[in-house]
Amino acid sequence: MKKYFFALLILMLAASAAIVIFFPVYQDSIATKGHQEWSDLDKVYQWLCSNQRANRKYILFHTGLLPSHEGGEDCFVYDQALAAFAFTHHGDYQKAKAIFNFFDGVRERHIKKYGNLIGFTDTYKRDGRETETRAAGPNAWVLMALNYYMYKTNDKSFLPLARDLADWLISLQCIDGGCIGGYYGNGKPMTWVSTEHNFDCYAGFRDLGILTADDKYLKKAKEVKRWLVDDVWNEENKRFFLGKNNPNFATDLSSWAVLSLGIEYAPSLDFAMDKSLNTQTYKVKNVKVEGFDFGSDYKRSPFPDKDAVWFEGTAHMVLAFSIAGREKESDYYLDQIRNCLTDSPTFPYTMGLPYASNEGTPVYDSWMMQDKPLCISSTTWYYFAENKFNPFSATGELELANQIIDKLDYDGRCQFMPVIDDFECSDIKFCTAYPEDLIFTKKAKLFTERSDEIVVDGIYSLGIEFIPDDGAKVATAALVRKFLYPQDWSTYDTLSLWVYSNGTSGNNNIATFNIKDREGEVYISPPIFLNRSGWRKYIFNLWEDFERSSYDGVTYGDNMFGLSRIIEMSFTLRSKHPVENSKIYIDRIELQKEKEEEAEKTVL
Repeated sequence: MKKYFFALLILMLAASAAIVIFFPVYQDSIATKGHQEWSDLDKVYQWLCSNQRANRKYILFHTGLLPSHEGGEDCFVYDQALAAFAFTHHGDYQKAKAIFNFFDGVRERHIKKYGNLIGFTDTYKRDGRETETRAAGPNAWVLMALNYYMYKTNDKSFLPLARDLADWLISLQCIDGGCIGGYYGNGKPMTWVSTEHNFDCYAGFRDLGILTADDKYLKKAKEVKRWLVDDVWNEENKRFFLGKNNPNFATDLSSWAVLSLGIEYAPSLDFAMDKSLNTQTYKVKNVKVEGFDFGSDYKRSPFPDKDAVWFEGTAHMVLAFSIAGREKESDYYLDQIRNCLTDSPTFPYTMGLPYASNEGTPVYDSWMMQDKPLCISSTTWYYFAENKFNPFSATGELELANQIIDKLDYDGRCQFMPVIDDFECSDIKFCTAYPEDLIFTKKAKLFTERSDEIVVDGIYSLGIEFIPDDGAKVATAALVRKFLYPQDWSTYDTLSLWVYSNGTSGNNNIATFNIKDREGEVYISPPIFLNRSGWRKYIFNLWEDFERSSYDGVTYGDNMFGLSRIIEMSFTLRSKHPVENSKIYIDRIELQKEKEEEAEKTVL
């Protein structure tokens, strides 16, 4: 009896092993049924389905993720969002839900471990393991895909995921309204601000606000749009810069501008035509293809070097041309990439596209275009282009959605009056208000921090450590705060700030509060002496106490303090021989309407 039992057990184990090994193959064979009737677009969609279906580790284990390249291990979050869009558009809601379920599971783990969602890593391995960097753009794309899914299905089960994701993106807002790049693997913030990422964040906030009727997200969308228009749009050339203080150009700055912000930015398409259009040979199929390059290494030129046709980006342009009413160009470039559709070597009867016609130049020496293998991004964007589907608009009413933001009764600009700064902001807003690249020194070092050690009120103050070089006879350093939106101080009488010093610097170290007006003229406050212990409140009369700086020259401006448009303020420290170190704190810089007779008060 035992003999038969063990034989039966062995047969059952063998059968189970066979199922584990062959079930995925069987599943893929299902996709080939009826392939004789498939159009090329059907084959493209089936390639996406096969990538998700084949990603199995065991018979009952499936992450829902799609490897970004055919046969690859990495599953880029951006690509998962694109696939979720395609599945939702096609009505395959279960496939889209499989992707969202994965991200919701990550969210639940984050809440359990950290107390809140900390953003998704840019890439997950096909078995679900996370990597490191958490960038704003890919996370915003997941939010956009969730918005579209909720609109299309009216299924609100993923609304908590969408809200938590939006709130994490909001936490990335810089002092001027745009969202920073995200976080590096070591937890440090990427303080650069990308135009491309903010196209994504804008669309994500806008559509979530529309779907939920929540002004919180609509207002954030307006702040992001203000930043895009005011900080990185170049009106003269009708194009967007790559990011804050970054004049480089990539093709999707034109296409995504139209897809996200609307036809008002259609003139930027001509800039892409001029800077990115080129013709190459796609050797895999031995066909000539005309389309758009992505960018360059940006060492010799701020523009693309026109050495590859980027299939994904050309599909972006196809959709943007269509939205702009330029259907002839849209049809032409769609036909160009349609000719490059390539049979999958892995999944029978399916087709897709690689990144590009050929390798081309690595962008920023890192991301290289590739002509194989087939990839999710180019294939999915081709699917969008053939269906004239714009993923930047959850409702399909792009202009109406943008009008809702434009007509919103909310300024959308960051104003700093009457409290210019109390330093009770987030770390990200602090480091983007006082960036390290706006610290200027001469024979000295200057270190800053948002400090909770010594404060007037609240939780934080600005801590400054000033260290003159050894042997220097005179040392200076300045911490600069620029305003993206000029501040109107003309209705106020005084400016006050609290300064804490430990009184150990003798009479050699002083500080001044400097203000630059609309004409670039710099005006300097009376001295702030750093040899006095404890907190002191300094009150300066805006109309009487500030004098034109003798350091910025006198060859420009009208020599009148233009308080109606203040564009910059700075805090400058100076030390004379013998130079001495200083550690000081600043708190509550604010404007006041009432005049004060005393220029200085000691409270603490």
